[in-house]
Amino acid sequence: LKLQFLYLIDQCVAFPFKTMSDSYRLTNYELPRVLHGVPCVQKGEVLLPRSGAAKQAKTAYPSIYGQPELTFGFNTEVVQIGKRGVVFGRGTAPGNVELIIGLYNYLKKWNSSSSLIAMRLGMKALVTGDHIPVDEECCHRLVFEQGLGQIGTSGCHLKEADYPKVAEMCKSLGLTGLVILGGGLYSKQATGLAEYFNRNKVGVQVIAASKRLEVSNQSRPNVPLEVGVGFDSVTKMFSFLVGNLCADVASAQSSYHIARLMGDERSGSLTLEVALDTHPNVVFINEEVRAKNMTMADLVNKACDVVCHRARSGKNYGIILLPEGILNAIPEIEKLLLDVTEVITAASNPPKTLEALLKVLPASSVAVAKTLPLWFVEQILYRRKRNLNEAHSAEMQVERLFGSLLAKELKERKAAGTFVGKFAFQAHFFGYETRCQQPSLMDCQLGATIGSSVGVLLEQGKTGYMAGVRGVSSKVADWAPVATPLTSLFTTGPRGELEIESGSVKLDGYPFQALSMLRDEWVEDKYRPSMGTLSDQISATAMLSDLQTRHDTTQLMRPVEKTRELIEAVKFHSLQSNAFLQQRLDFAPPVPGVLLGGCGINKIQIKPDLTPAAQKTLKTLFPNTFTCTEAYRVGLNTSASPMKTGRPLRIGIVLSGGPAPGGHNIISGLHDFLQARNTESVLYGFIKGPSGLLENKTKVITEETLKNYRNQGGFNLIGTSRTKIESTEQFQTAAQTVQSLRLDGLIICGGDDSNTNAALLADYFVGNGVKCNVVGMPKTIDADLRSNTLEMSFGFDTTTKVYASILANVMQECLVRADRWHFVRVMGRAASHIAVEVALQTHPNYTIVSEEIDQQQRPLIAIVKEIADLVSARFKAGKAYGTVVVPEGLIEFTTDMKKLVAELNELLVTESNTDLSDRLTPASREVYKALPDWLRSQLLSDRDPHGNVRVSLIESERLLATLVGEELVRRNDPAGDSYKFWCHFLGYQGRCALVSNFDCIYTYVLGHLGGTLVEGGATGVLAAIRNVCSSVEDWELLGLPITGMMRLERRHGKDKPVIEKKLVDLNGKVFKLFKEMRGQWAMGDHFPSRSMMRTGHLSGVHDDLASRTLRIEFPAKNKKVAKM
Repeated sequence: LKLQFLYLIDQCVAFPFKTMSDSYRLTNYELPRVLHGVPCVQKGEVLLPRSGAAKQAKTAYPSIYGQPELTFGFNTEVVQIGKRGVVFGRGTAPGNVELIIGLYNYLKKWNSSSSLIAMRLGMKALVTGDHIPVDEECCHRLVFEQGLGQIGTSGCHLKEADYPKVAEMCKSLGLTGLVILGGGLYSKQATGLAEYFNRNKVGVQVIAASKRLEVSNQSRPNVPLEVGVGFDSVTKMFSFLVGNLCADVASAQSSYHIARLMGDERSGSLTLEVALDTHPNVVFINEEVRAKNMTMADLVNKACDVVCHRARSGKNYGIILLPEGILNAIPEIEKLLLDVTEVITAASNPPKTLEALLKVLPASSVAVAKTLPLWFVEQILYRRKRNLNEAHSAEMQVERLFGSLLAKELKERKAAGTFVGKFAFQAHFFGYETRCQQPSLMDCQLGATIGSSVGVLLEQGKTGYMAGVRGVSSKVADWAPVATPLTSLFTTGPRGELEIESGSVKLDGYPFQALSMLRDEWVEDKYRPSMGTLSDQISATAMLSDLQTRHDTTQLMRPVEKTRELIEAVKFHSLQSNAFLQQRLDFAPPVPGVLLGGCGINKIQIKPDLTPAAQKTLKTLFPNTFTCTEAYRVGLNTSASPMKTGRPLRIGIVLSGGPAPGGHNIISGLHDFLQARNTESVLYGFIKGPSGLLENKTKVITEETLKNYRNQGGFNLIGTSRTKIESTEQFQTAAQTVQSLRLDGLIICGGDDSNTNAALLADYFVGNGVKCNVVGMPKTIDADLRSNTLEMSFGFDTTTKVYASILANVMQECLVRADRWHFVRVMGRAASHIAVEVALQTHPNYTIVSEEIDQQQRPLIAIVKEIADLVSARFKAGKAYGTVVVPEGLIEFTTDMKKLVAELNELLVTESNTDLSDRLTPASREVYKALPDWLRSQLLSDRDPHGNVRVSLIESERLLATLVGEELVRRNDPAGDSYKFWCHFLGYQGRCALVSNFDCIYTYVLGHLGGTLVEGGATGVLAAIRNVCSSVEDWELLGLPITGMMRLERRHGKDKPVIEKKLVDLNGKVFKLFKEMRGQWAMGDHFPSRSMMRTGHLSGVHDDLASRTLRIEFPAKNKKVAKM
């Protein structure tokens, strides 16, 4: 009961309930000046479709064809009374809720008798009449609670035969206006309804509002939107994720990240905007690939040229961006896709296997298919849209395909001597994490403006129009709402049919010209951080498109002047300061008062956590520094303290292992500590971590050096590496480095391995008279470097909040679509702390905890059957959707996979990564052969430095999702017919993310503490802070003996000291609460509400609260915080 009460209090503190007055205040967005008064519409020129579609459009829609464009002005007419209905097509975009709010506010502002309803579950509600009223309570729920989840969407499409039924439904509900929000297909249906209603005098106006993210005036001057509703939010979230990857590669410098971005299959506009915002090393745009008739080999060679160029400078890392629909732009791949579709749709008995498919494909497509990995050709065959008429490009792992083709080509170049580096890659697809996120300020205002404009059009009796806004790069007050005739937007599709033209990148448009001017420079490291939707900066696409529109209407400017202005605009956008970024840079983390004046360290006695036998053995391994009973506490300076306050110090810092948010604040805190003590002190940062220490490569850290890194994520100021310092020769080299620099201290930030090495190095220094104190810092996002005294490692707080905020977006998508399961893998190899913490923040339907699986000795199939049971149960309850959280290291904990992985690790020490099934034990061989081909290849991939499988490359979430589907089919379960899934990996997006307030403060204080311990003469200790859930002033600052945290492991026939990993305690308070709550989460939809998702809240930027794990395990001790 106490734990449940704590949980409820936690929810209230973290996510305060918003009142309806708050709802009105937060949804009363700024509108264009023209919408402030009583607006009216003014006719402009008649707009017609492209010549190829004009005749067909006029024939199909004669009563609404040839209407003029409408702009907005003022009048004093009384607004009509009416009842309006709004319906969503498939999918959603940030800003759609605000569009509804804008329409509702407009109707109620001018006539309180007007009413609005929302049709539930998309277009099919236009026949069934299923709806909910939109009132103050509904608006509150839309903004702060369920979002569009209470309305929903569907993929249902209307046919002409349905139009009379829709008319009857409108009549029965008393509707006088209908608003349809959707992409091109739904706008076309809106056109059909408008024509039918107008021709048959039904008395219902139809207005469309596009929610295509890619809509842009780069392709045609008369489209109603320069950028689509949601474009700003989605591209900023993409930029945030890609920007985190940029910081990650710049920090770790060990691999390439290949990211594919969701978007229209024909357009690369989203990818173009993200590239202009983040500056990747390689980027491809669909329209350019299509225009230049580039083959897959062309793309691979172009990317390989960049990889080879960077390798010659020692840079074996980088960022590659791909648009979702790039396959459709590559001629031979597009033909392959079309041929496969034709074979499947034409055959009475479509091919079910890859072998059968290759027998019936044309020879040219067979040749192309044989150049691709088998697993990808299988995706072309099996991953199709429901009607089988198209390959489902979103579900084909193009990013992984591209990485494997690059690896193959680079291997050949290496054999030929033209590639001198190393190539490893991580693949990402970003899409569903963004569509239901909280909108940016611009999308809030854009949605509200379009909603109000729709209200104006309905009240003025207009029909057959699409509402939009132009001039969005100017102030909101100066925006120009417009209405464009739907018939003018038609073009002819590939089969000669009419379709609403989707936005595309115009190759002579300013956004693409800017990309062409800049991307050669981006081959080097020109990465640009992104604040995501926390930024109020206008998108480059909107800014440059507006500039081009002004240039096109200015007759007197010469081309050279236009080019100069374009270059200046691009530079301005790249260098433009961001208000939120500056705010983060200026944030001054508080420190305990004891660190601000003269302070000292005093020895204290602690309870040993080692057996006598272990103490005896460790004493022999650490003869000069071993202790497990003595620690240090920082307090006010006394005569007994050895500290000499104010003397200049020379300290070096090493960032070791994988990056974690907060590293730069360790450096900042240490720098500020040294300068406050004596301005002659010097701080050295070792370049690329332990490698820099061995090679004596340093950077002097100054205020000027730090000015752009304070409170920022990543380790990219000085870099990191996974080099281990554990041999006598390495100890000697490190000693020579610190002596040459005359260092008083060495700070090593790392996890269990790095701090084990720090203890070994400290013992060597003492034993060999090297007067340099070594202090460790607890760094790992996995939170497995902890004890009862060391409450938390840094980076865990930020990373879990970022993962939770992304998962919350996915959960909103899950509610809105209500048609698929999302399997989400999160980092955490040995320990499942991240999975548990993310679950406590977001409440998924099913969460796997590796330690529990290990304790219960469960095989993979047992987990599959349990998830299948849940899928079936929720389906029976009308919920064909849900979320599953999977810890990264799961395959090393299930009984069957754990044994298989261990055998493969041993075999791959001496064997090549070919099929090793004959060398496995019978039980493991059976498991191995039952796995999909793609997973076998992942299990055989190159090992990490420890000789273990790289779990980040193993798509265990995809394996589970696939096996669950097969299990449902095996059972003949009705849930199997509708079962669809999507997979996500939340990993590298979080390691270098914008640092949470908690981690900013925690690491800044750790930096001060490290300097204090060095000055006080402590060595072989780990900086630790206790009582971190209390106010900063009450934090207890300690230096713990690293040797006291160690255990002995038998490795290669020898006892080796290692810091024991802290796994999830299945009897602890955190897991006990999680276990108590997960039963409620399984069948319910307890996902984070929109108020919880408010930008910067779950990600930890706008609150100082520690993680739930910390607050449950180590609650605040001081009364003020405890009461809060």
